[in-house]
Amino acid sequence: MMLRISPKDASSDEQCLILKLLCECFRDACSLVNYACNGDLMELFNNYPYYKPTWVFAVKDGGELASMLYIVDRLIKVNGEAINVGGVAGVCTSVKRRGRGYASSLLKYAVDELRGNYDALALFTTYGSLAYSIYRRVGFKDVYLREYGIVPVIDLRQFSDRELSVSNANESDADALLRIYNSEVKDLDGVLIRNSDYVRGHVIKATWLRLTRGTNVNVLKLSNGTGTLAYALTTGINDDGVITVEEVASINCESALTLLNHIAKVNGAKGLIIYAPPKLLKCINAQVFKAPSTYMVMNLGGINYGEIKEPYIYRVDQW
Repeated sequence: MMLRISPKDASSDEQCLILKLLCECFRDACSLVNYACNGDLMELFNNYPYYKPTWVFAVKDGGELASMLYIVDRLIKVNGEAINVGGVAGVCTSVKRRGRGYASSLLKYAVDELRGNYDALALFTTYGSLAYSIYRRVGFKDVYLREYGIVPVIDLRQFSDRELSVSNANESDADALLRIYNSEVKDLDGVLIRNSDYVRGHVIKATWLRLTRGTNVNVLKLSNGTGTLAYALTTGINDDGVITVEEVASINCESALTLLNHIAKVNGAKGLIIYAPPKLLKCINAQVFKAPSTYMVMNLGGINYGEIKEPYIYRVDQW
């Protein structure tokens, strides 16, 4: 039996079962199980509205939850226009019920149910995986295969201005960081349309990253006497001395280089892994690699694949 569930109308018992199933498939979801089983999940989502599901679709087999997915509302930019997207996430089938076609059937059911509600559906998955083959068979198309850059510190071009300063970003910087983000993505398609509240909560405070990953997040800004020139979000340094820059954006290449040099220096890093648009990776002379992570879209009548010219989406915006 296939169901379409409104999360706000789901009972605590239903929410608990949903989160327990998600935890089988996604380690990030395990931190939310206690909230669901204690009846506190919707209150939690009130603090994280961008991750509050609009719909949950589920398959029940013998009265037990067998497979599920959920939808979050997103706006992305394509050819300068706002596209209303249903973000497909949490596609999960119970371990003991896999191989029966539940996920494929549920996806088809959800697509039919959501026509007329969104311009398109979009999701993220591992390129070449079993799940990827299911999404492609259902009708999703690749838009962007994730790229990242690696720069050894000895190869990081030096650029510094004594008039510039680096400090931790705080909530009052949301508008400044949003302006830099919008400047960075102005020629890109598929990027998330952000607002100041999103930047404040999801980037500067990084509350969802901290909650679901337990990640050590640091957000720095580069400033001069009149304003902010660049910002970067980092998530720690690994055993090889390489620090991960999950997001970096700047008004120009020199500002990005100055901030990245500072990050490497204060962390004693030997190198940086950097997730950024191709233009920025090129300007800092990073070696570019592809990650097995793909951004897929299904047209529901409101998107033209041919208009997607320079596809990109920041990794922290994945749902």
